[in-house]
Amino acid sequence: MPYVLGIDIASTRTTAATCVDSGDGWGVPEPSWLGARGPAAASAVFLDDDGYLLTGDAAVEAGRSAPARLLTGFHERVGDDVPVIVGGERFPPESLSAVLVDAAVEQAAERFGEKPCHIVLTHPVGWGSFRRDLLRRALAEAGFPRAALVAAPVAALHAYLAPHGDVTAGVCEFGPDGTVVTIAAAGVNGWQPVKTVEGVEPAEAVGKVFELAHGAGIPPHSLAGIVLCGEAPPVPGRTPCPVFASSDPVLTVAIGAANIAARRDLPQPAGAGSAVETTLLPRVDVPEELTERPERPPVDITPFPLPERTGAAKLLSRRKPLVAGAAVVVLAATTLLLTLTTREATADKGPEATPTTSSSCAPATPGATPSTPEGRC
Repeated sequence: MPYVLGIDIASTRTTAATCVDSGDGWGVPEPSWLGARGPAAASAVFLDDDGYLLTGDAAVEAGRSAPARLLTGFHERVGDDVPVIVGGERFPPESLSAVLVDAAVEQAAERFGEKPCHIVLTHPVGWGSFRRDLLRRALAEAGFPRAALVAAPVAALHAYLAPHGDVTAGVCEFGPDGTVVTIAAAGVNGWQPVKTVEGVEPAEAVGKVFELAHGAGIPPHSLAGIVLCGEAPPVPGRTPCPVFASSDPVLTVAIGAANIAARRDLPQPAGAGSAVETTLLPRVDVPEELTERPERPPVDITPFPLPERTGAAKLLSRRKPLVAGAAVVVLAATTLLLTLTTREATADKGPEATPTTSSSCAPATPGATPSTPEGRC
């Protein structure tokens, strides 16, 4: 059964929603169950001693015994010069985000028996083209070259309001570091963010929407509505415009992303301009080259045969450098054991030449610098 998938990676939790084509059109988006106790899962990745990557709530649980191997908050760090380092290994933040996308896609594929037709992934509203391009390339390397990126407030608006007519609406994204307040205008190119303010106190978020609208010359009662998403508190009193808040506002952005993904599969009317596809539903089939790219991907997320795990700790990826390092340790230990055994056996036979070992089995010199340079992440 054809379906599409919308994914929202926030600072602390990841949510997803699916929209199914029953033959008579696209249905209503439904949450995809990602967490151990609910639809939302932690935005976390854990690297275990065997080189396996765990995601979501399983990663948080494993991180209780080894917190140094638990990775969080990496989605907001996409584009940073400093990579995420754990266990002596470097992880580009965008590759870790791609691992979370892979986990959400696999969860949906287990339910529907096939992968989604389209994927829409949200990103913070303040991201520029450089950060979006980095994430697009990481998604392409993970096997999702046609995934579209949409700003989180735009996706939230699509959960309730279609961009019809010359209207303006507001979005309040409640998170652990305060509220991100955005006003967006609808036009021929869909919803377009006009003004964004971060770090707003939750109790002042709705009032900040009216303040931004007033600064843009829009009376509060002329707003099409205000969408609340994330850990949204109750809104006291009456407001001059509609306020949209579901029973679980954490899922609002993912549901809106699924609505956008369903629109991607609709045939475009004749004469439709390319601006709609580029702005509202980004075209990512042939991304442009970056000015600087890593010389080699620090994280190898290319699928290859590995032992299959079950339950929450299902295998997502494995780093080859960890496997190679373990092999060097085993070969070095074996060589040392053979050398000591030979010396003991010949100790009473007089001096003899010291047994030599093959250079291919010799352990790496401690402190040596690898010849392969690391690229800029």
